[in-house]
This record gives sequence, structure tokens and C-alpha cells, in this order.
Amino acid sequence: ARKEDLISLATDLGENPAPTFSKVDLVGLIQGNEHYNEDDAKLMLETLVAEREERLKMEAEREKLKMEFETLRMTSDGSKNPKHEKPSCYELTKTVPSFDSKNGDITLFLSLFERQAKRTQIDTKDWVSGLLMLLPSDIVQLIARESEENFDNYNYIKSVLIKRFNLSPEEFRKKFLHHQKNSEKSWIEFTFEVSNYFQECIEGLKIDSFEKLKNLIITDQIKRQAPFETKDHFLDEWTRLVSPSELADKLDEYELVRSDRKYETKRKQQFNPIEKHIESNQGTVRHKPFTMTWNARNMGYSSRNRESKQMHKLLCYSCGLESHNTFLPFQGSTKW
Repeated sequence: ARKEDLISLATDLGENPAPTFSKVDLVGLIQGNEHYNEDDAKLMLETLVAEREERLKMEAEREKLKMEFETLRMTSDGSKNPKHEKPSCYELTKTVPSFDSKNGDITLFLSLFERQAKRTQIDTKDWVSGLLMLLPSDIVQLIARESEENFDNYNYIKSVLIKRFNLSPEEFRKKFLHHQKNSEKSWIEFTFEVSNYFQECIEGLKIDSFEKLKNLIITDQIKRQAPFETKDHFLDEWTRLVSPSELADKLDEYELVRSDRKYETKRKQQFNPIEKHIESNQGTVRHKPFTMTWNARNMGYSSRNRESKQMHKLLCYSCGLESHNTFLPFQGSTKW
């Protein structure tokens, strides 16, 4: 719940909260009231929140109707000089199409809206009112939940919309690199879309100088040459790396650690001949061919002499040698 909702609840319970009270102070004041009941207080708070949201929604609708009435008044009164009249947000509905939340691109929509708002000389403090006239009802309700301090702040509302559609600088970079021209659109429109994706990408990465832009381009070129395993290793910070020197240090450090591990593994195998010999003999035992012979005269049964010789041969169970204390009879037809 917001602070204003808690203040309203405390007032309804007969308390006199000060505007400087924090949320913790307000909760303590409410719970300390002699008429406090948790279930009743929760129900009252939900009602207050719903009433506030409905009030904001009605104010937005009233503002919309006010703009429409102002436009009708201006068009009906032809004797007045329109040059001195304040531009109406309703003019934006004639030049900017309504936003489609399912198939539309919010960044292109906002960019087009800003261009038209500047062209028609709409005051920036009225941009949010004009924006609400072009958005679907579900997004209008999302904006209506914001506090009154931020409700008229266009830049804040813009950040809320971009966050709502999960657009990060990396997503804008992918759109910039892979965006394709539609056959129904002109090259001017395509240029506008690509330029907008690039602008949103560098703004999200806080690229505000030529030096930072140069570093970004160099870093991107280095990333193209980096092996795939390094991208996977630095996955959490890969998209945020915009400094070529920082990226180079991380790549060199990663390759140094990998080379040290390879050297240690090779050195261990080189100076441990017993383990290497055991692995070699185990491989020999695993792939030892079948040694029993067959006699056609005995209807396919194995030769007794050959089998007897094999039964008395003793090998080490671990490595396959005869020079150890632990022996186990080896039978050619048995896999241990």
C-alpha cells in the first residue's frame, strides 16, 4: 500500500497522522488503535486502494474529455485567431495511430509520439495526457497506479512502459543489427526505425560521448572474435562490458587460467608413469580378444586343453599384470 492509503486508513480509524510520518510510523499508529482489527483493517485498506485507482482513472478520462471539448470549441469558433490558442493534445490522435500492445513496438511508437508532440508544439507537461489517449485501457490502468508526483513526468512514464515490455539495451542492439525492411514501408521509415533502435541502445548503456561510442564499437568487434566458451563464462556481465581494455583483461585472465590447467594436467600425466601404465594395461585387458578355441568335432564345445591353460593363468584384477599380490583367476569368457 502507498503512504497516502495508510494515512487515509489511520484517519478513518480516528487517528490524526502527520504528513511527515513514515510507513512504519503509520502502521504502528494503525495497529495501536483501540478499534484495530486485522481483517477489518485489511479490507478497509483494499477498499481505499481500489477507490484511489478508480479516482485516477476517472481523472484521466475527464482530462481526455476536456481535451476533446477544447478541440471542438476551437474548431467551432472560427472568429478567433488559432495562432494564439494553446495546441491541443487531441491533435496527436490525428497523426499518431493508437498503440497495439500485442503486435506494436513500444519504442517506435514513443519515438513517433515525441516527434509529433514537438512538431505540434504540445507542452511537455501535457505529453502524458496526450499519450493516454493513444494507449489501450490495460496500459492506462498500469500508469494510473503511479503516484501523483510521477504521473505527469513523461520521462518516468516512458521508463515504466519500456520496463513493462522488457526492453534492455541488449534487446535494442539485437533489433538494430537484425531489423529488416518491410516491403510495405519506405527506406525513410526503415532508417527511422533503425536509428531509433541505435539511439535507445546507447542511451541504455549510458553512451554520451564520442570516446564511449568508440570504445563500444571496438568492444563489440572484440566480442565477435572471442571464443564461445568465454561468452558462456562471462554470461552475466557480457552485455554490460563496453570497455575494450576491461574486456581484454578478462579474456587474457581467462585464457591464462585455462592454459595453467592444461599444463598441470599434462605435467601430472608425464610424471606419473604408474598411473599411465595402469591406464594402458586396463585398456589392454578391456579389449583383449576372445581366446577360447572351438572344435567342430566336439559339436562346438571348447577344447579342454586350451580352457585348462586359460583357467590356470592368474592376473591382477586392478591392472592386468602378474607381479602383484592380489590375484584373481581370469576367464576369457567372463567380463569383470
